[in-house]
Amino acid sequence: MKDKMDLIIARIDDLKDSSNNRLDSIDTNLAEHMRRTDVLEQLHQDNQSRITTLEEPRKALILLKTVVLYIAAVVGAISAVLKLWGK
Repeated sequence: MKDKMDLIIARIDDLKDSSNNRLDSIDTNLAEHMRRTDVLEQLHQDNQSRITTLEEPRKALILLKTVVLYIAAVVGAISAVLKLWGK
């Protein structure tokens, strides 16, 4: 009976060691996953700033186009008025 008890205790110790190794592995994997998540979040923020920077020339171009069209409309209106007055 003592041999069976010793065998059971040894098996329990083996399982406990195995469980501890798996828990350590899970902790290591979780830490690595969190590190990668932080890296991906930083890359996402960098990409957002790049996209914003790339969109700035387009916004400036749209503003420039609006200003040029406004100036052209004012010049066209002035020239039409001058033509009507016969100058």
